[in-house]
Amino acid sequence: MNWTVLVAFCIIDDLLKTLGHKDDPQSKTPASVVLTLWILAALAFAGKHKHALIYAKEQGLFSYIPSPSRFSRRLHSLAHWIPLLLSLSKTLWEQLSSVEHYILDTLPLPVCENIRAPRCRLAPARVYRGYIPSKRSYFHGLKLHLVCTDNQWISEVLLTPGATADVEGLYRLPLDLPQGSELYVDRGYTDYQAEDDLAMAEGIRLRAIRKGNSKRYHPPGQFIATVGRKIIESVGAALTELFPKRIHATTLQGFVLKVWGFIFAHNFRRLASIL
Repeated sequence: MNWTVLVAFCIIDDLLKTLGHKDDPQSKTPASVVLTLWILAALAFAGKHKHALIYAKEQGLFSYIPSPSRFSRRLHSLAHWIPLLLSLSKTLWEQLSSVEHYILDTLPLPVCENIRAPRCRLAPARVYRGYIPSKRSYFHGLKLHLVCTDNQWISEVLLTPGATADVEGLYRLPLDLPQGSELYVDRGYTDYQAEDDLAMAEGIRLRAIRKGNSKRYHPPGQFIATVGRKIIESVGAALTELFPKRIHATTLQGFVLKVWGFIFAHNFRRLASIL
């Protein structure tokens, strides 16, 4: 675990310098240390920041460890850098490991039990009420749209309210993929117009699992799409392994930050395994 933390600190420090970030001269804790502690919490303590801070202080990982309240304020102030770090780290991963194709899928993130949905303070609107077709059940929370590579690296992320349709994630994701890439999706992303536009404008081929009565149903293509999408199950299982039974947060922004922490913890664990 400490090796993953060291890899995360070194890479984040370099990426922040690349982005032009400069710490306040009066700050005792650099931004790279704050983000590394955030990843440590997601990696080993189910997202519990206080436990990660205690562990880092006991192990002497860094010269100065902030208090939990100060750490929370610093982390929220750095939130706008996090998507940029994911984009830059994706470039690093593609240089270290060959990528053949990409997979897009969604993962439900409940913020509370269904019975508590009417009085949920974290996400009070009905737009957060989502449905999981595979389980034939409802959930109240967010929907995590993931684009990952065939070697389990999460390259793009989008968080939407639970009621958002899967196909809308296809429209809203940047899909910054190499020319000629193949993107594997399931039935929820069926949209012929989007499929044609991606092929014409970006050169991205959408391989979708289609219904039997689909106009573009092709049996050999269905087999390739089904096999190609199986890797997303491994990514989902790896993320779920890091999740606690219930992600605790007092605000929706805090909940989102913890989800981002689990994503970075997964990615840096993948990086540490090949370095």
